Amino acid sequence: MNHSAVAATPDVAGSYLTFHLPRAKYALPVDAIQYITTLDAIDPHDVPSGNRGIRRMFTYERTQIPLFNFSALIGAGSQQDECQQLIDMLGQRRQDHIDWIEALEHSLVTGDEFKKATNPHLCAFGLWYDKYKAYDEELHAIMVQFDEPHKRIHSLAETLLKMSADEDKKEEAIRILNNERHSTLKLLLRLFGQARSRLEEMLKPVVVILRAGKRTYGIELDSIDQIMEFDQRHWLADHADSQAVDHACYDGFLQKDEGELFIRLDPSQLTR
Repeated sequence: MNHSAVAATPDVAGSYLTFHLPRAKYALPVDAIQYITTLDAIDPHDVPSGNRGIRRMFTYERTQIPLFNFSALIGAGSQQDECQQLIDMLGQRRQDHIDWIEALEHSLVTGDEFKKATNPHLCAFGLWYDKYKAYDEELHAIMVQFDEPHKRIHSLAETLLKMSADEDKKEEAIRILNNERHSTLKLLLRLFGQARSRLEEMLKPVVVILRAGKRTYGIELDSIDQIMEFDQRHWLADHADSQAVDHACYDGFLQKDEGELFIRLDPSQLTR
């Protein structure tokens, strides 16, 4: 933490752009922001930078200014990495449930033992789903919709296997399975698709152009959340969660009524 900044309580009242990474949430003073755009729009390029290796630059107001990746600056995990891992994982779990239905159909037709999970909390997706918390509101709204169809799919196994054990009921069990394939499984697969689409949207980086004193530069963020208002009542000079960041670019925390905790960034120190 920038301890010299803590000695004199800063005037924190104002508007802040908030964003998050997997481990923490951040607040950036709006009065330091010059412009917000996308990474694709600025077309950054690499240039040699002496002993510091390669740096990225782009043109803003006919001047070349540096671009820094925020996650790399503070040594934190990237939301982009997390999103890509989730996309890959959800693709596998989607296929798992297609395979699950096909395996159940095979058991109903042949009488072979069904060896896949019948408990929705014990399949690979269920084990992950029960512990996962989506911080993105749109992704969260999609994920909560998985609960009912996922449980319904798994509830089919015991019911239909019992029916198929009676030769007179086997055909009915297969008919029910086919109906569920075209309804419940279809809904489940659609939700996997919606989750993937939202995660892909979250993979599009945003660039925030900042001016601190006479210096102008850009920072690349995985995404941005919203504009929030804070005042002196919301200022926390230090907090037990300060280990979330090991960098001199912040001078304290902002928190409303014991709500979410935001690390307040100091634009003048962000790239030091």
